[in-house]
This record gives sequence, C-alpha cells and structure tokens, in this order.
Amino acid sequence: MSMRFIPALQEALDDLDGDLRAPAHAVGLSQAGQLSKLRPAVTPVGSGDLSPDVEIVALDLDGEGAPDSVSLAACRAAHDSYVTARGAPDGTSLGALALARLLVWVQRAAVLGTPAEVVWIGPPHRRPEDADGFRITASCVAVIDGTRRTAKAQAVVRPTARPGASR
Repeated sequence: MSMRFIPALQEALDDLDGDLRAPAHAVGLSQAGQLSKLRPAVTPVGSGDLSPDVEIVALDLDGEGAPDSVSLAACRAAHDSYVTARGAPDGTSLGALALARLLVWVQRAAVLGTPAEVVWIGPPHRRPEDADGFRITASCVAVIDGTRRTAKAQAVVRPTARPGASR
C-alpha cells in the first residue's frame, strides 16, 4: 500500500524544522499506546498489484483546519507506530489518523496551559449521550483507489481546574 499526503501536506512535513522533527515524532509515539487501546480499523496491504493507493487529502480539526507541520509529523508518527504494532506496517488507518489528530491536539494544549480532561474519545456515532463537555471533531479524508473516504473521531473534553482555582 502506498500511503502519501497531498502535496500541500507533504510540503508541510518536508518544511518541518530539523530541530522539531524528533520532538514531533516523540509526541506521536507517546499517543500510539492510546490508539492501541482504541483499536481503530487498519486496512492491510494487499498482495502485488492489489495494494490500494491511499492519498490523504485532509486531516482537519474543527475550528483549526489543517494541522501545522509539528502536529502533522506527530500524527504520522502515531499512525505509523500504531499500524506497525497491529502487524500491518504498510497498512493504513484513517481512523487512527483522525484519532491521532485529536490526541496530539490535547497533548499540545496541555503544553500551552491547563490540560483538558478527555471525558470520552472515539467515533462520533459511539459517543455516550451523557458525555459532559464540549466536543471536538477531527476528520481524515483520503482517496483510496479513486474513491473518497472519510473517517471521523470525536473527543469530549472539559477544562481541568487550575490548582487554587474555585469551580
């Protein structure tokens, strides 16, 4: 299977400052364990000419759009680690990419300030009715052998209280 990003996304990856590559990769690898717990589907590699051609055309987060180069590199690292752990190192998981987009966002938000508490994360259609918090949705859009496919993931988050702050 040949998974690649559209030129604009690939350019963002290629333009990532060399000093940020290792930290971005580390952020992605730190999220791979969570992906393993969530177990999104993996499209395995076919045999010979039957391997699908996968082009990732979007990896968006509601309100933010496309990821910056650090987030994109972290999502790619999380995805690649996840599919390798599932025994399909050349496989693709659109769901894992969408989930990684959310997980990386949460991780980076924690670095920038008070971390958000993830109440629930997974496919939107599985979200519990009573999940209290605000919803953030990520989508991964790909063209697989000429057919457009979309995977969505959603997180329900709420801010955690700062030490000393009253609720």
